Amino acid sequence: MNVTTPIPALLLAAALGPAAAVAQQSPAPPDVASALRQAYAAAGGLTAFKELGIIRVDMTREEVTQEGKIEKSELVMFVKSPGPAPGRLENPGLKVVAGDDGSRGWAVVGGQMDTRPSTVVMVRRMIRSDLFAPLLPFSLAWEGVVVTGVTAADVAGTPTWRLAVEMERSFFHTPQISTTWTVDLDRRTFKVLRATSPFTDLGKGITADGMLFTWSEPVRLGGVTLNGLQKVVGLDVTGREKSHSRVDRHRFTPVGTDREAALFTNPVPPDQRPTVPAFQPPKQPTT
Repeated sequence: MNVTTPIPALLLAAALGPAAAVAQQSPAPPDVASALRQAYAAAGGLTAFKELGIIRVDMTREEVTQEGKIEKSELVMFVKSPGPAPGRLENPGLKVVAGDDGSRGWAVVGGQMDTRPSTVVMVRRMIRSDLFAPLLPFSLAWEGVVVTGVTAADVAGTPTWRLAVEMERSFFHTPQISTTWTVDLDRRTFKVLRATSPFTDLGKGITADGMLFTWSEPVRLGGVTLNGLQKVVGLDVTGREKSHSRVDRHRFTPVGTDREAALFTNPVPPDQRPTVPAFQPPKQPTT
């Protein structure tokens, strides 16, 4: 009778060690729905965020330009959760007050009504540009945002689940901001660690920097956690950090729903409101 000598368990473990280690280091990622559900829960829950109502965000910015110049600015934002509309932005330095009542945008510049057709759609894009990152992970539930996949990654030694995020083409107010992002969640707690927006190719040899977002000083508001301090670092075409950076400080304040009409209602008389020109199909050439 043939007797097969068993391989000692120690030798078997040694032989399979590298493969086993890889399997332990790279577990199967959760599906998109599960990852989002746990990310929302880690920040207090999407339902709790929606129940906040109107939120005032006082934002102060200190930016270091690529030339080393320091620029400071202030912005006041109002948004009815979950956002981004109805929404409102106030820029005291530029004497601009603009809003979107949920159907179209409006603006008052220096006390004068802005009747440009682009204002109708541009205000919401500006609100999304300023609030998408600070309101993560809840802004992932906004219309026009799709999480397309989850992969295992690592951020400075911390295992993460990396979300691939796609926005609609006209999501932001400028093509300089990419509409393809990644958002890293701590693999153990599902808290948002950072978000990355890559550089954009604007054509004719012109590129716009990417951005790396990180946060600290979390703020509790109505049972949810929001990002109190945000640091933004510019990224070059290879993904390396640049000297161009910005620090945003956010103060969040709940606002009573009785102010909704005063904050978001379009003040421009109906007969003066601009409209976006309707799409006209190209005319066929006559023979």
